[in-house]
Amino acid sequence: MNLNIFISKSGYCSRRNADTLIKTKKVTVSGKIIDKPYYDVKQNEEVHIEGKNITQKRQVYFIFNKPKGVIATCRDIFADKKVTDFFPKELSGIFPVGRLDKNTTGLIILTNDGDLCHRATHPSFEVEKEYEAILNGVLSFSDIAKAKKGITDEGELLKVKKVNITKVYNNRTYCSVVISEGKKRHLRRIFSSLNYFMVSLKRVRIGNLKLGNLDNGQYKSLPQKEIYHLLFDDQRLK
Repeated sequence: MNLNIFISKSGYCSRRNADTLIKTKKVTVSGKIIDKPYYDVKQNEEVHIEGKNITQKRQVYFIFNKPKGVIATCRDIFADKKVTDFFPKELSGIFPVGRLDKNTTGLIILTNDGDLCHRATHPSFEVEKEYEAILNGVLSFSDIAKAKKGITDEGELLKVKKVNITKVYNNRTYCSVVISEGKKRHLRRIFSSLNYFMVSLKRVRIGNLKLGNLDNGQYKSLPQKEIYHLLFDDQRLK
């Protein structure tokens, strides 16, 4: 197994952070400093990061219906309520995959598999995320075209992949929106730039993984093969 994947699958950090640790010579394999992320770790070799032994853990996967007001992090000590607070203490090694801001509800994955986190969030894999949005105002087709072309905000180009208006009622637009990347407050920044106020935003799908009828604040476990297949349409475990 490649060294960066070995580290990410241990739950120590994401594959991207593993690459940084390796390149800055903080990782040893059987006592030797290795600075190549794609070094092939043999079965009998020991991996250490800054002296700490890294071992493979049983990988677990959960989908969670995040309520409004809950922070999608496990590190903010000042947060009133974090997604990890909904899970038992023996699962303290899990972390949320990707972003979902405080006021956005819906589907988020929690796992201790750093490799899955990398594949689900890195823009090169183009994993779709679908949201149900309610906007103040009547969303015009010209503004949908602008959102698809891309809006520049704070030096970042933000795009949507698809927008489907399901209903317009009482000067509000109900729509589904699909993106294939997830920058900070991605959709809120796009629609704010187009002068629409986001009344509510809920994520309902990641790849082919759907929130379904999971209750608010509830979670359920999924097998490894199923979640990889639903996220990446790939039953092989890489």
